[in-house]
Amino acid sequence: MRKRITIFVLIISMLAACAPQAAPTDESVLPTDTSYPNDSYPNEGLTPAQKSAITALSQVLNLPLGEIVLISTEAVEWPDGCLGVHRIDVMCTQAIVPGYKIVLEANGRTYEVHTNEAGSSVVVVPDVANVGPLEQMVIKQLAMNLGLREDEISVVSSSDVEFSDACLDVAMQDVLCAQVVTPGKIIVLESEGVQYTYHVSADGSLVQPATLALTWSREGGIAGFCDRLTVFLSGEIYGNKCKAEPNGTMDTFASLLSEEERQQFDAWVKEFGSATLDASDPRGVSDRMEVKLEFHGLGQNSLTKSNEQALILWAQNVFQNLYQ
Repeated sequence: MRKRITIFVLIISMLAACAPQAAPTDESVLPTDTSYPNDSYPNEGLTPAQKSAITALSQVLNLPLGEIVLISTEAVEWPDGCLGVHRIDVMCTQAIVPGYKIVLEANGRTYEVHTNEAGSSVVVVPDVANVGPLEQMVIKQLAMNLGLREDEISVVSSSDVEFSDACLDVAMQDVLCAQVVTPGKIIVLESEGVQYTYHVSADGSLVQPATLALTWSREGGIAGFCDRLTVFLSGEIYGNKCKAEPNGTMDTFASLLSEEERQQFDAWVKEFGSATLDASDPRGVSDRMEVKLEFHGLGQNSLTKSNEQALILWAQNVFQNLYQ
């Protein structure tokens, strides 16, 4: 029997769909002015991308250009317009961007900088060389979830934030959250080219996966179903029956995908793109049951009818196993 954890979330107010804030686009990947009349680069014959990287790091560290040393330059294809470095409230164009991963040294430490080919866009990767306890905690959790070694997981970014609610700004179906500001971090991990985002409270008492992969709901029918399932890419699953208890709490069960469930789901995520499915009974049917599913895949192919049916059945079985 699957081990389950019962989580009681105090109902303070209904978590409304978050109004999207005006989010910056790829302009947050800063074009860099490389003209420094009163300073000089540490090496001759630098490319524009290398000059941009050195200039950007000098601005971040407030150091003269000559105190920054070029260690290495690697040609890469970044997966998006953010050059592979994601930040909260920053939207990225989903287009491959050829560029460079440039490693620099300053003050006895190494830094990684991402640029496009021309050096007109550059991002200094947040300094996560010394991984802190919160980062270590989520690395351990992801490694356990996915059956990975910890050294197979890297920290892409770790940013201090203030979440607007006790659910750390991760909305789930029919889960209600206390509306209280909660300091914490947004930590982005990567393994085998896939990124996983976690929201963590500052004291580490709350760890919330944030890379949504699937939602499933079932309502109505003769039995009066009222079921919800949320699956995160990092393997965590949450289910609830969307009915508040008389004492003002909501009973939500949390667990992990089994190895068999995860292997099948990972295969779908890698092969297929996002899809919205509706397997509800036709309108007008007595005791009509509504079954809906949102799938957030990373692949390029479209789900076939047989894939859709298999995915809906998979979600239903995962939900039933969660409550056994």
